[in-house]
Amino acid sequence: MARKKFEQLNLQDAFLFSAALEDPETCRLILELFLGYPINNITVHAEHSILLTSDFKSVRLDIYASDKIKVGYNLEMQNKNENNLPKRSRYYQSELDVTSLKPGETYNDLKPNYIIFICTFDPFGKGLYRYTFENRCLETDMALGDETQKIFFSTKGNNPGNCSVRSAHLLR
Repeated sequence: MARKKFEQLNLQDAFLFSAALEDPETCRLILELFLGYPINNITVHAEHSILLTSDFKSVRLDIYASDKIKVGYNLEMQNKNENNLPKRSRYYQSELDVTSLKPGETYNDLKPNYIIFICTFDPFGKGLYRYTFENRCLETDMALGDETQKIFFSTKGNNPGNCSVRSAHLLR
């Protein structure tokens, strides 16, 4: 595979994605753009690895950020559809949760988390720029209230009303 010159890179390239979003201000602006609310004072870790033991699969997060109130944001660039994003996002969520509580803390101390995939393909084939998932009661549509969301953005969306105009423009 031929190496690209720096000038030829875009955010789809793992190096540039990590380098750009490792900057807290850039990461904050991207998160605000995608999520639609202000975020203050974030800390960013690029290529953050979670390895609990060698007996189990580890996770390497492209970008992990947390804000002043410790909301967790995991951003992943996905260039290839391996048809595993629902379970992959579940695994990432569980890994973030398992490492967020210290002994003596209660489950109520868990902070909100967002698992965000930016895909260069349409992960669910519905033509949306944004697919947002959260745990809900099937019988009443009541939110579970676990404060977790998994959001999948697609560069192949064709419905600008599904996300902000600025978000759609960035995804194109």
